[in-house]
Amino acid sequence: MTAASGPGSVRDVVESVFALARADRLDDAETLCREYLAASPDDTNLVATLGALLIKKARYDDAQKCLERAIALEPKYAKPHEDLGALYLATGRPANAIAPFEAAIELDPRQASAYRGLATAFERSGRGEEAEAARKRFLALSPGGKALAEAAQLQLAGQTARAESICGEILAKDPRNIHAMRLLAKICADTQRDAAAEGLIRRIISVAPDFQPAYKDLARLFMERSRFHEAITLLEKAVALRPDAPDLHQALADMLSIVGRSADALAAYDKALFLAPDNSRALLGRGHMSRILGRRADSVTAYRRCAVVRPDVGDAWWSLATVRGLQFTEAERATMQQQLAAAEPGSDSAIALQFALARACEKEGDYEEAWAYYEAANAAKRRTVAYDPVELETQHDVRLRVFGERLERLEEETASPGAGRSARPIFITGVPRSGSTLIEQILACHGDVEGCGELPYVIMLAAKVGKTAEAGTPSNPEMIATLSTDDWLALGDEYLRHSLAHRGGKASSFTDKMPANFGHLGFIRLMLPEAVFIDARRNPLDTCIANYRQLFAQ
Repeated sequence: MTAASGPGSVRDVVESVFALARADRLDDAETLCREYLAASPDDTNLVATLGALLIKKARYDDAQKCLERAIALEPKYAKPHEDLGALYLATGRPANAIAPFEAAIELDPRQASAYRGLATAFERSGRGEEAEAARKRFLALSPGGKALAEAAQLQLAGQTARAESICGEILAKDPRNIHAMRLLAKICADTQRDAAAEGLIRRIISVAPDFQPAYKDLARLFMERSRFHEAITLLEKAVALRPDAPDLHQALADMLSIVGRSADALAAYDKALFLAPDNSRALLGRGHMSRILGRRADSVTAYRRCAVVRPDVGDAWWSLATVRGLQFTEAERATMQQQLAAAEPGSDSAIALQFALARACEKEGDYEEAWAYYEAANAAKRRTVAYDPVELETQHDVRLRVFGERLERLEEETASPGAGRSARPIFITGVPRSGSTLIEQILACHGDVEGCGELPYVIMLAAKVGKTAEAGTPSNPEMIATLSTDDWLALGDEYLRHSLAHRGGKASSFTDKMPANFGHLGFIRLMLPEAVFIDARRNPLDTCIANYRQLFAQ
């Protein structure tokens, strides 16, 4: 096709170029664009169009030159800025993409696609909160966005049936609307329809394999259902598809840390930080893993860097406060007090800052001020916890009765179940801060005992059995306790298989000191009858004060 085919307006030429591109005739599109550019080399529309076309042809260096020239010719033209941001995303430079997208939005605040690009750039740069804000703005501006925004508000207000209906209406018109699918998946997950939620998120991944939040949503669904290894496998696949995405490396590291693979988690955090050095969550995670692995200096460096990058993140200050022997500087204490004054009262960050300031005062011998901070922090934390002591006591009474009866029958059986297993677990239970870690360290000094820390697998299996038993949940032991001896032993074998990831395999015994195992002692005894139990106890007043001084994740 040549210029001889007839003159036309620049708009007509641009439309013709993109029509050819949509028909996958990229070479013809480029030829047409360049022919008209030869006659009008400084036409901003044509220069910008050629840049966008060259992105499609993956000729990124030439495309960047065209787009930068278009911006120089007409700085207030929004589209070349947006296309330059898209180019940076396509070439694995999400941090560089943020400024062009923001420039495009400043020039044309109604351009929905620029918000979508900005959300992706933030997401891949490890700036999740900003990504979510940009994504919400994109939804508000995009077709169907108002309806979806209404559905999101209804979902937050607990009107899930109406929210679900709106999502269905959107998907009836646009079956590939990943945002409607994502909200519908959240509604399904919140209403315990796990299979439907999983199916919707997998559909999103098939429609938009580059949409990273879907991978994290599915991993979160798996994690909340104690399906840790499935979550890790999913995130490993996501990282292989997008190795330049720091948020995916961080999500994988978070999951690896849950199952105790501390060295692997540290390596994943390092990859996230290589791609996004100021990712506060990755910095915090790196600090935790370095600490677990005995690298105190690296841990402190990571925590302090996190506190500098995001001084409003209370967890960074609390983590520093718990490092043995570390003293805060006057400047650091002043920053903590400033952040506490600015934080929303009762927020997670405010509570963590109060605990951190309490520990800082305590280290300096100012016990009266320390106690005042502890009182305020614990009172605020208590308001965030849904805890009914009467309900808990009732649950324990049911467990004692049901599992007690089942264990009596087990003692009467002539067989010796579990006797042939290659490894024997030692469960250290008791109230937190009662000395379980010290007991584990003492036991691990013996050549036949391996210390494995807090393993999540009893809780995972209890949740699994509760889901599969008819009408059964982990808080409904009547159904769980009806399993046969073979069923119980199969659960024990599964626990031992999972624990292999934490064991070297040489010791004949290993420890599991997960505090939450206390509520599952009957469950453990039935699936692992060869297990040993150690009840860690300490002076009650010492234990209570130690817990009062500790900020627990849950």
